[in-house]
Amino acid sequence: MTSPGIENIIFDIGNTLIYYDFCYFYDRVAHLEKKLNPSSLKRFILDKKLDEKLFKGTLTHKDFFRIIKRKFNLKIGYNDFKYFYSDIFWANLSMKIFLEKIYRIKKYKLFLLSNTDTVHLKFIDKNFPYLGMVKKRVLSFKVKAVKPQKVIFKHILKKYNLEPGKSLLIDDMKKNIISASSLGIKTIHYKNHKTFLKRFSALAKDSEA
Repeated sequence: MTSPGIENIIFDIGNTLIYYDFCYFYDRVAHLEKKLNPSSLKRFILDKKLDEKLFKGTLTHKDFFRIIKRKFNLKIGYNDFKYFYSDIFWANLSMKIFLEKIYRIKKYKLFLLSNTDTVHLKFIDKNFPYLGMVKKRVLSFKVKAVKPQKVIFKHILKKYNLEPGKSLLIDDMKKNIISASSLGIKTIHYKNHKTFLKRFSALAKDSEA
């Protein structure tokens, strides 16, 4: 018995459609401030879960800046801080080609599901216009929930009336894959593009058999 065909593709953004590395942010702020250790900045943000609060929309970016500035007695201005925070992304050209191809053939409905915040999203939309091909989006800061919480996966299924078994999540985080799979959503753990293409091809053929 064949599995239901894939009708919907749900893309993660970070380290899937585009790459990112938060170390660029930590290092640039530390380089400007001289006395600041980038590891200390990273540890403070993660220990206080400030990144998660940004992604959930429960912390504004200006308040995030004020907390960091006060904690480390920084001299950096908000505009430089925001730019360093934003400029951590670069294109995944292989995934760009893949997205453009499936957008053209119009076989699948396309969606974004991302842990992100207002500052990152604005930067991404401006600098990586190919993501604009995906209009239907569920963004963590708007729904006050983050992956791997099951509620955010349930939200996208309900909002767009998607059947889990006909929906495919492409995400780089194993914990997100596990959470989505538990709801019956098909998944591909994105590690490298060659392996991804093989897995996608196999799933597509399986659903057509």
